[in-house]
Amino acid sequence: MKINVIKDETNELVIEFETTDLTVPDLIAAQLLENDDVEFAGAAKDHPEVGKPKLVIKTSKKKAKDALIKALDQIEENITTLKAGVSKK
Repeated sequence: MKINVIKDETNELVIEFETTDLTVPDLIAAQLLENDDVEFAGAAKDHPEVGKPKLVIKTSKKKAKDALIKALDQIEENITTLKAGVSKK
């Protein structure tokens, strides 16, 4: 999945996804909100039928990029655990 980094600052990151579907950005935002260092995480697009979704991340102490990587690692771990559970049945 291709992305464009719109804003890259220490405590704020804005990423635009090359898709019209909000599923992945919403999943990432939900996982980011589990991190105490994340002040804000949200996904949205300008119009439901057009436009590309953007993910906005704002952190208090840690770098926004580090929070994103941690969230992606956790999502990957959750999917691996889910996949293992399904494979056993």
